[in-house]
Amino acid sequence: MSLDPNLKVQVDKDNKRIDIRQSAVSTFVKCRRQFFYEYVLGVEPDYPERARPWATSDTGTAFHEGIGAYYTGGDPHVAVERWFEAQWPGELPEKDELELVRIMLDGHIGDVESDGADVHEPAVAVEVPVTATVHDVDRWDVTIHGRVDRLVEDSDGNRIIDDWKSVATFAPIDSYMHQLGRYALLVRSETGWAANRVRTTQVKRVKRTKGGPFYTRPWTPVSEEAYRTHASGLRATLVDLVRCLDQDGTWYENYTTECRWRCRVQDLCQAQMRGDDPEMILDIHYREKQ
Repeated sequence: MSLDPNLKVQVDKDNKRIDIRQSAVSTFVKCRRQFFYEYVLGVEPDYPERARPWATSDTGTAFHEGIGAYYTGGDPHVAVERWFEAQWPGELPEKDELELVRIMLDGHIGDVESDGADVHEPAVAVEVPVTATVHDVDRWDVTIHGRVDRLVEDSDGNRIIDDWKSVATFAPIDSYMHQLGRYALLVRSETGWAANRVRTTQVKRVKRTKGGPFYTRPWTPVSEEAYRTHASGLRATLVDLVRCLDQDGTWYENYTTECRWRCRVQDLCQAQMRGDDPEMILDIHYREKQ
């Protein structure tokens, strides 16, 4: 089963089964209220003329589409334009919206080729769909669906999970360890391919009008003990998630400075914190995810 990341979490209470995207698990960890609106109710803003505006997150998604095409022998810019057409059918890509993506793609491809960063790192697979089921989570079975950007085996025999990130500023690998740990568990569970390193390839979301560096690849080893730690943490997270879904738990907020550009349900969240009527806002300004 393949789940669209925009759709609701699939909950089968009769058979005590849940199907969920890895990205939804990450959202639950980050903010339960966002998880409730985006993945339980499954809503998004009802944009004027039914057209969703370009968001910062779209820059990252478009870059993913392009760099994935590059690593599989395709044309990065064609891949980005096809993605744009799928998101905004019948509309021509606006120069301002896609110029940054094109600069990031061409610049990053030029950087890794001039640095020789990939010379000793042949890719095992790119954009790898993975699925794994965690059984007996508070009497439920939870199937997690994800997509791993790139699997690499370097010349020293290291097996590396490489996750692409478009970022405003570089971040340490610890900032992404929960997500990377889940990826390592999913890949090993489904394929038997056990990574002994995880890393991010972080590419700056800038037009390169100033000097670099424009990308970095922080990494960390993954030992057998680390696998056990990630598995234990994932099960604990899923127990909380199952109980919220099964018992209509409290969907509290975790409001941070990143909310404004990352969260499509910010207005609903702020209405609750201010004592306004979120149901009215939901009825007037939101729709089911398309």
